[in-house]
Amino acid sequence: MGKKLYVGTLKGLFTFDRSEGWKSNIHFEGKSVFAIGRSNDRVWASPFTEWTGTSLAYSEDEGETWETSEKPLKFPESADASLAKIWQIESDGNGKMFFGVEPSALFTSDDNAETFNFCEGLWNHPHRKDWTPGYGGLCLHTFLPLSEDTWVIGASTGGAYRTEDAGKTWEACNQKIKVPFLPEELPEFGQCVHKIAYHRSNPERLFLQHHWGVYRSDNAGKTWENISEGKDLPTDFGFACVSNKEDTAFIIPIKADDFRVFPDGKMGVYRTEDAGENWKRLDKGLPQENAYDCVLRDCFNAGSDSELAFGTTGGSLYFSDDNGDSWETITNHLPRITCVRVY
Repeated sequence: MGKKLYVGTLKGLFTFDRSEGWKSNIHFEGKSVFAIGRSNDRVWASPFTEWTGTSLAYSEDEGETWETSEKPLKFPESADASLAKIWQIESDGNGKMFFGVEPSALFTSDDNAETFNFCEGLWNHPHRKDWTPGYGGLCLHTFLPLSEDTWVIGASTGGAYRTEDAGKTWEACNQKIKVPFLPEELPEFGQCVHKIAYHRSNPERLFLQHHWGVYRSDNAGKTWENISEGKDLPTDFGFACVSNKEDTAFIIPIKADDFRVFPDGKMGVYRTEDAGENWKRLDKGLPQENAYDCVLRDCFNAGSDSELAFGTTGGSLYFSDDNGDSWETITNHLPRITCVRVY
């Protein structure tokens, strides 16, 4: 059972302790936190300001105290680029860490962020020069370690890419993902992928929330099938996508495109337990009127068992311990929420 919620916002990192009645603490006051991750016995965060840039911080006592790493993550001189933000902190569970950053690039570490390895294979991919920033920037926002050598990333707006040789070479994996606004509806790359999720019990099955459509892959991202067309969903637009079991995924539909709020002002989470054949609306405990905010891509997370949590751009935080069947409000009026993790 998850002990804490870690909530990144534009004005600090908030922790909420469930064992103490959701007692809260704030860290990095005045700094934005876009990424939270875990490796071994450390929880990691990426405090950021426009003046000081991005740093890495870690806690070895479940978020009670934090130290700033003295080992900066930075681009090599040969890349002719500088780090803007860290958007993703991930671990493979075996000691290897991964960092997705802006501008879109990948770094790895084999020694708990003491040193970093720049993934030149992705940086030098011939498509990269044609990637364009999304609304949130040109960022590598999703990293999935499917195995020791097979990884899948999502970059905005390049699309989904995969490697089978631990980052040496990469191929675009956006087959059958539609882009209605482009002259070519099914391009090789350029898709605005918002988030990709999977459960480690079956790394072949991936779920993807696209700018237009929700997709599933049964072959680790090589091809995709639309699982939102013709389904009982209010919209196929959204940012967040979570999976906590092999056939189970959750999305949070958002009205698109220039009014990014819950449709009709009614907050709802949608769950499939049969890999996208059917979707069920889950809104018990969620506001059903005047809910005109949004959930961003890293603001929805699954913990162990049936625990879920999400936060909104309006600063509201919600938690479920019954796989989304019902929700409780943890708090309202936080700063804009940018990242949520259940640990």
